[in-house]
Formats: sequence, C-alpha cells, structure tokens
Amino acid sequence: MMYLGIQSYIANRRGRQDEKGNMLVHIVVDNSSPTSSQHHRHSTSEITFHNEESGDIVSWLTRSTAASGGRCIIASGYTVYNILNRHHPASIHQLSQPKWVFANQEGYPRPIFFHHRNRIMINFGRVPLIGNAIHPRPAHLPRVSMKQLKALEDIERAATKVQLEIQTKPGDIHFINNLFVLHKRDSFKNGDGVGEKRHLVRMRLHDDELGWNLPESLRKEWADAFGTGLDRLWHVDPMPEGYFPLRSYPN
Repeated sequence: MMYLGIQSYIANRRGRQDEKGNMLVHIVVDNSSPTSSQHHRHSTSEITFHNEESGDIVSWLTRSTAASGGRCIIASGYTVYNILNRHHPASIHQLSQPKWVFANQEGYPRPIFFHHRNRIMINFGRVPLIGNAIHPRPAHLPRVSMKQLKALEDIERAATKVQLEIQTKPGDIHFINNLFVLHKRDSFKNGDGVGEKRHLVRMRLHDDELGWNLPESLRKEWADAFGTGLDRLWHVDPMPEGYFPLRSYPN
C-alpha cells in the first residue's frame, strides 16, 4: 500500500499490463516450463536495453534481490540519440523512419525515435523486431534489414557506453521516464537463502496533467493500458501463468 501511495505523488493513473488487466507484474524466476524459464519476465538471463510498451513512467519495487547479479541498468535516450547523431547519422535516419514493424503491435509500421511536439522520444524492444529462440519472428512479417539491424546494435553499444548501474536493495523504489530512458538488467543467480531470490514488482504510470503528448502510433498502447471501463486485477503476490499470461513478444 505504501508503494501505491508514493506513486500518487508521481502520476494519477496506473496502467494494465496484459489482456487480463493485471496492474502489478511480478518479475521472478519461473522454471515451471521451458517457455516460462526463457521468458524475459521469468528468466535469469541478461536483457538488452528497451522501453516498456506503454506508460509515461515505469516503476519498480524491489522486494528481494538475487544472490549475485540482477542489477537494474538505465541509459539516457537523449544521450544515446546524440551519440548516434554524431557518429552514426545513417542509423539515426533508419531509427526515425516509420518502417519498423513490431510483432506485438501488428498492423502499422512506426519509428523507434520520434520527433514530436519539439521532443525526442524513444520506444522499442528488440524481441518484437527480430525475435529470439522462444519468440521467433512471425513468418508473415517483414524481416529487419541489415541497415536496421546495425541501427539496433548501435543503440545497444551507445547505451552501454553511458549506462548507469543501480545495485538495488529490498524496499527500493525506482521511477523512470519510459519515453526517453532505456533500461535493462544483467544476468543473475538466485541463492537458496531467504531473501536471495530476485523479486521485483513493476507498474506503469501515466499523468493526465504532466504526461507528454504522444505520437499517433503510440496512442493505442496507452489507451489499452490506461483507458476507462477496463478490467483491473491486483495480485499482490506472484500467481500461476493463468493469472499472469506470458506476452508472446515481450520488449
């Protein structure tokens, strides 16, 4: 309850994070099936830089940490943009074109970097664009070109150069701007002792007054998350997959 209360000073809306309406997503290891164990939310593997699909602000509460690894890592999208603009202008051109087809947002190509209302915004994830072992790219969608793939690699390299590593502790709460701050985590190993198993609770937030005006191609994701008259579920502890469905193409 304190976590939700603190959020009220940051934003006035909390977003749904899946089709069932879960408001709290528990990021924990789940080895109950091969799919779960390799899914971003439940694996122990490193995750590359990305944004969440929706939310002006992303928030995490750290309930417990791993025995080793599992740091939260962030990077300024503005700094990444400036690095690419100076050293890889061709990649900036690729990333700003409305030619990226995301598997989790089928139906409309869009940019990764947006220039909208005098702001630069970034919103993307690699898996919906190139797929991976358990989330292969759908065959009917166009494959990313070599120039596009290079642009994605340039984002990762630039973000790694300027990354800020956060060694979280139980009880820590983090808020980041999801429209220009990239985030990732490094790999980790859970222990056997009490408090040695990584457990984060994630929420997505929006503020009606201070939230940025969105490009048209991002508005559906925000509407699905923050629209009125939609089911909302509040599970304060991890639940089986039926309660927390795995997304087919997580960012």
